[in-house]
Amino acid sequence: MKRLLLFALPVLILAALPACKSTKRAFEKGDYQTAVMNSVERLRRSPDNKKSRQTLKIAYPTLVTHLTDQIALAKQSADPYKWEQIMGHYQILNTAYNEIRTSPGALEVIPNPQNFVGDYEIARSKAAEARYLLGNDQLVLARNGDRQAAKMAYEHYIQAGDLRPGYKDTEDLKLEALDLATIYIQIEPIPMHSQTLALSNQFFENQLAEEFVRGQLSPFVRFFFPGEAGRTPRRADQYLIMTFDDFVVGQAYVKETVRERIKDSVVVGTVEITSDSTADVYGRVEAEMHQFQKVITSTGLLDLKIVDARTGAVISQQKFPGTYEWYDYWGFFNGDKRALEEEDQKFLTKRREAPNPAPQQLFIEFTRPIFSQATSFVRNFYRNY
Repeated sequence: MKRLLLFALPVLILAALPACKSTKRAFEKGDYQTAVMNSVERLRRSPDNKKSRQTLKIAYPTLVTHLTDQIALAKQSADPYKWEQIMGHYQILNTAYNEIRTSPGALEVIPNPQNFVGDYEIARSKAAEARYLLGNDQLVLARNGDRQAAKMAYEHYIQAGDLRPGYKDTEDLKLEALDLATIYIQIEPIPMHSQTLALSNQFFENQLAEEFVRGQLSPFVRFFFPGEAGRTPRRADQYLIMTFDDFVVGQAYVKETVRERIKDSVVVGTVEITSDSTADVYGRVEAEMHQFQKVITSTGLLDLKIVDARTGAVISQQKFPGTYEWYDYWGFFNGDKRALEEEDQKFLTKRREAPNPAPQQLFIEFTRPIFSQATSFVRNFYRNY
């Protein structure tokens, strides 16, 4: 048993050496935070670790001095974001304080670690105030029509609210900035010019509503339909105008193909050879196969424009085609069924022509690929708006 313990002891020492060396290297490189945290963690596991105690005794005061010097320098800076940097420094110091307080071995080395919670809270309030004032500066520009300033104001107010929830009138100003930063796009109803078919584009418009109005492309882009209850804003900045330049629904084409089917060496009967045996009789069989294929084609071309609501100028315009083909097969044959080919079965599964789909369904089907193209274009156009 003693021999086993003697063997295990060097292994434990060797295992600890790299960790000690890494902590020492961190200190020598000026990474005092890592040196402190590693030392505290090792003292939590081994309170009498001599090297860790020595490192912590030097590293912690050095960390405090280093960061408080950085804080003093930052306070003299003109950087508007300096208080967020100062918060980060205080957070490191408070983390070190908490770690030492919860490690008996570390607390023996540093019996009075410094608590900077109060300083951190002061810095947080000042950071919120700085963001609030930056937001106010940008909001002045935003009220004069600078949309980029409105976006910056919105981001500053978000940060101020995160730093100090409920800080002053941040929430109201954030909503104002968001409104000024937002582009409101009114989706115009799609007109239908069909003279012979009573078609509705409700499916297409419902899909657009699901994709854009109820979805979220960007915090600063909002789509709406005119007169939409509870959603219509006080202004439209742009119009999304879509019209079908042309469409054809239900253009049918029927093709009949007549094929002669002939097979030789087909068993057509049997003949008696003797009283107790028979033989197959082979012959030729024929049939006439009538194959029908009907294709109903529906096509259309959507014209999409993005128009400036103030000037009427076309900002962007694209055209998107769509096609849908519906197929039906049927057929019949005259003659001997044994002469038919395997491919004929597709035409024989239905002996009669199927009813044509409703025009409204055909309209929906050919607009599906158009919808996919149009929405992809709109998403890309407004992605970074």
